[in-house]
Amino acid sequence: MRDDPTTEFIELYKRLESAIRDKYDVPKETGAVSWLIRNERGFGGVREELNYCREVRNFLQHNERVRGEYAVIPSAGMIESVRSTIARVEGIPRAIDLCVKVSDIYSASLMDAMLPAMRAMCNKTFTHIPILEDGRVTGVFSAKSLLSHIIEDGVTELDETMTFEQVANLLPLNRHGSETFEFVPQEMLATGVAELFQQARRQSKRLGIVFVTAHGKQSERLLGMLTAWDMAEFF
Repeated sequence: MRDDPTTEFIELYKRLESAIRDKYDVPKETGAVSWLIRNERGFGGVREELNYCREVRNFLQHNERVRGEYAVIPSAGMIESVRSTIARVEGIPRAIDLCVKVSDIYSASLMDAMLPAMRAMCNKTFTHIPILEDGRVTGVFSAKSLLSHIIEDGVTELDETMTFEQVANLLPLNRHGSETFEFVPQEMLATGVAELFQQARRQSKRLGIVFVTAHGKQSERLLGMLTAWDMAEFF
């Protein structure tokens, strides 16, 4: 019985561990594949496969051959699972690589006039305007915000002097009904970001924007943002 598939599996598994450590800076004393299974949401769909591969690899590593042959020979499917995971880990872009950079985002402050921003929304067909103060996201203006302003405040006319400050109560991120917003660290892989959109959909919510900051905190300066359109190829 040839042991070539087993040798290939073991070598590929080592390469996967190395790729995970390089990409995520996982310490040597921590099991790389176990870390990926626990922490990277974008790999949830192959969690069981990877866990099974991990168990087989551990068995092979800690048990001697019988008469020169491996007692277990990984299947072609297991080998392909490890190979495809390597490709994903090595080639997946990060959030900071994909996002629209803050310098290219149409944003506003509370003191900016609303009507010019609304005209820009119509002309450039974008649906949200982040409200920034000192480079940090403090809220979001959207068509829903305007509709809420009209209905809740009984507004029938908008004038050129109206600023976002006058609708400040409608701008916080938790004031958009079933529409949600997330903050992610710049190093998060695209698969993890895509999973956030899919998770929101499973919960019958709409994830409007994923904001990218250094460590995924709203208190940090905005680096960029992602919408479902930006993530389409990862769904």
